[in-house]
Amino acid sequence: MNISHLKVFINLAETLNFSLTAKTMNLTQSAVSQAIKSIEIELGFSLFKRTKRQVSLTKSGALFYRRVTTVLSNFDKAVIDSREMYQREKSTLTIGTTGTSFESHALPLMIKNYRKAYPDVKIYLEYFNHNRLKQHLLNKECDLIFTTQDDLYDTPKIAFTKLVGGYFCALVPVGNELSQRSELPLDSFEQQNLILLNDNWCPPEQLKLQRLLQNSYPDLETTFVDNVAVANTMVEAGLGITVMPNFISCTDRQLFKMIPLDYSVDLAYGTGTLVQLPSDAASDFTRWLVKYDTFA
Repeated sequence: MNISHLKVFINLAETLNFSLTAKTMNLTQSAVSQAIKSIEIELGFSLFKRTKRQVSLTKSGALFYRRVTTVLSNFDKAVIDSREMYQREKSTLTIGTTGTSFESHALPLMIKNYRKAYPDVKIYLEYFNHNRLKQHLLNKECDLIFTTQDDLYDTPKIAFTKLVGGYFCALVPVGNELSQRSELPLDSFEQQNLILLNDNWCPPEQLKLQRLLQNSYPDLETTFVDNVAVANTMVEAGLGITVMPNFISCTDRQLFKMIPLDYSVDLAYGTGTLVQLPSDAASDFTRWLVKYDTFA
């Protein structure tokens, strides 16, 4: 049954005046009559009694009015509530990060610029290790994560969008003898304290590199930390050297030198979103990142 016709019926049942209903609903009297006739044909009974002097509801029409008024009221409320829910979902973006210094440096500027273009979008940030971030995304507890491509090789349900490529490097405190080198082979750290990430904070390629260093040099002095930010801070304090992708660190480089490793592996950093039914907000944000080349 046509919803618009039902709304015409309700208005006419309340005004009992074809002319006034037509004016109120911006219709012709003929259109009002056609709407009522269409409903009556579908129902199989008359809704109104019409004379030259007045219009009144039939008993069946009065009952239909009482029932359909409630139905249409609930229908309108359902439309409004659903539309509001859609707008909330579309305009809310939860971003997951591992809290690297690069993200801490780049995300505020990215979000600020994005909201200039999309001021109605509400953005939330969450911070976990990379394994929990992936699970949060799969559970739809967040919309998008920042991650490395190798971290998603075992997660086909997450689509990766590359934002920047890179390589492994060493962060060496200024004043350390290795800080003057232009490239470092993996056997450069035998006399150094190497700061490594705990396994649950390591994407696959990072973990592979760390285990290669440990297995090749079992007497290597190492300190393990829980996240990249702590590793960066320890390097800045002169407490050792760490290894990581070049795009992960973005802190005050007056305190350390970033030196490429003689270790050939292609790395990529970007966003992860669900392959099936990604949120509108995540898709819009990812397209914006690619289009505006934020990481250039």
